[in-house]
Amino acid sequence: ILLNLDANSPNANTVSLFRNGVRVGAPQELPEGLKGETLYPHVSFRCASVQVNFGPAPMKALPFKCRLVGSAAAADVDVAKDNKPADGKYEVVFPVAFPDEGTFDWLDEYLAKNPQ
Repeated sequence: ILLNLDANSPNANTVSLFRNGVRVGAPQELPEGLKGETLYPHVSFRCASVQVNFGPAPMKALPFKCRLVGSAAAADVDVAKDNKPADGKYEVVFPVAFPDEGTFDWLDEYLAKNPQ
């Protein structure tokens, strides 16, 4: 997955998918609400295996030069503060629910009571 933020590129502010160094679809423009915002790498598939590479170098040569997340310029990334718990133990909540039974309402309420 390639995020193109180069303002001088004809594909500026787009996301592209590559497989083995070859683009597999047309670049998709970022929605206006996401331009200039912090974006987080995310891949979601069902019944599939996916290998991702955050760098520092691509696994296959690309037809252009770019930086991977692992070697991104400091100006291009937001590094979040590590909020390590005092006791060193993290709490993980995995919501399990039935469709159309108020799951999102419960999650919104939980997050309001437990801000991160």
